[in-house]
Amino acid sequence: MRIDALRNNIKSKLSSSDIAQRMASGAFWNVLGMSVSKCLVLFGGIFCARILGKYDFGAFGMVRTTINMFLVFGGTGLGLTATKYISEYKASQINNVYNIYRLTNYFALLFGLVVSLLVFLFAEFLAINMLNSEDLVIPIQVSSVILFVTSLNLAQNGTLAGLENFKAIAINTFIGGVFEVFMMLIGAYFYGIIGAVLGYGFGYVVILSCNHISIKKSFKRLGIQKTNDFNLRAGFKILLSFTLPATLSSIVVAPIIWIIRTMLIRENGFGDGAIFEAAEQWRIIALFVPGAVSQIVLPILSSLVNVDECKFKKVLNINIALNASISLFFAIIICLFSSIIMGLYGDGFTDPIPLILLSFSTIFTAVGNVIGLSISSRAKMWVGFALNSLWGVMVITFTYLFLSNEMGVRGLSLAILLSYILHACFQYIYVRLLLNKIN
Repeated sequence: MRIDALRNNIKSKLSSSDIAQRMASGAFWNVLGMSVSKCLVLFGGIFCARILGKYDFGAFGMVRTTINMFLVFGGTGLGLTATKYISEYKASQINNVYNIYRLTNYFALLFGLVVSLLVFLFAEFLAINMLNSEDLVIPIQVSSVILFVTSLNLAQNGTLAGLENFKAIAINTFIGGVFEVFMMLIGAYFYGIIGAVLGYGFGYVVILSCNHISIKKSFKRLGIQKTNDFNLRAGFKILLSFTLPATLSSIVVAPIIWIIRTMLIRENGFGDGAIFEAAEQWRIIALFVPGAVSQIVLPILSSLVNVDECKFKKVLNINIALNASISLFFAIIICLFSSIIMGLYGDGFTDPIPLILLSFSTIFTAVGNVIGLSISSRAKMWVGFALNSLWGVMVITFTYLFLSNEMGVRGLSLAILLSYILHACFQYIYVRLLLNKIN
């Protein structure tokens, strides 16, 4: 009886609340699609590690980290811009939706080309001087092409999120994940690291194609047509006031991760790098459900800013609690099976402590992501940049101190945990002060 009453209560709340329906629908499709695709990638990583071996798998992980580091220059801020402004304009200024789509995609194309070319030209410097491995020159050059494709994907995902077409995002991510794993394993088996990188990039090409089709269908369904009244001055104003600080804020994260992983490899070699890569894969898995849920936060909160502040705070608090609970659940499961999980990667993967530390860091990462999106929804991008910069200083400082004390990969994992705890606390304090000031 209690279960039936609870089920009826949930149905009643969903049917009576537009916000609840939007959150439930978006969360369902994101979790469903991304959970399957992330599991595919996870098992693909396990088999890839066995094919490549410990050293080459660690090197492959650094190539992927390099792609993610430079990706923020190519499209992260533009994807966020597309989500925020398309979600706002969809209800009141629908003719401007296509203008934002065109703005963000054109500049993603431009920035993607520039950044990809720079990575290709400086691949030798990055491989030899930063990673101490001449063997990674060609894989990094190949990854520059992947970087261009992923830059366009970020802008397209931002468009679909702004349209709240989370179903398309989930399906496209799943399809791309299938192709990524399949081609990555084939590439690794026949061509080693270069083949694995090519297979990894092929999945993003598939996602790019699927996203393009989904956007065209969404525009047709909503009656959004191409317009020729694009105001370039207004576009640049958005880029300067929102995209620039959003990009700067994003720039802090990926390069910092790359720097601290490079510090570990220079100090302890690719062996510890491989252990961290394995643990990092499970950290990403633990974050995929909170990430899927939090992805719906920005368009919904953006639609509530200066319209219904009570609902804004309610949606924010619900998502903080939800993401913290989900992350805690996954962290406990991973910790209980940490030794078994690491053993799946083969000989040499015997230390479960880095995995345990990184799994608990996901709780504070997930909470911080939600609070960060609430800051973005209120266009306080420079504050977000400052808080992310503070996080960067903290994690580099902690990493240096722990590596200096010969803590190795455990030290790096602990540094990440402590920095995310402090970062989430500072974010929460700022948002509470901001909302109290408004009220």
